[in-house]
Amino acid sequence: MFQKLFTTLYQALLGTAEPSSLIPVYQKSIFPGVGLGTLFGVALGAALLFYVIFNRVLTTSFYKTSHWFIMLLLTAVGSAILAYSQARSVVYASLDGETLGAVEKSAYDRYVLGFLVVNALYGALFFVLWSFVVKPLSVSARTTPVRWPN
Repeated sequence: MFQKLFTTLYQALLGTAEPSSLIPVYQKSIFPGVGLGTLFGVALGAALLFYVIFNRVLTTSFYKTSHWFIMLLLTAVGSAILAYSQARSVVYASLDGETLGAVEKSAYDRYVLGFLVVNALYGALFFVLWSFVVKPLSVSARTTPVRWPN
């Protein structure tokens, strides 16, 4: 289920993987792993950190909309780092010591760069969605970033 979902989401914006010899690797390992890691690890973790840890347990003054945007940016950066590290490790593990040719390496680099950007966008989107789910748990930031559904 998640394999098809995340493969569809990523390929909707990226197209098929390049070089074409890596299509099964992306579809079976990279897209589902990075998608789940971004959805539950990075985005949910950042939302829980902002709403529960910073604004319930610690009761810091880190509750303004500008602070929320900082967490959104950090979530996007964390999502991009996750995508890069996962794609690099899985692709090089699947090559079994072989190297990519110059043309394949160039196509791989372009595709991974696009994958980083797309995953950063998905990470930011997931953080926004998790924010609406998690913000009722907060004491100080219940109206951050918007006063809805209060």
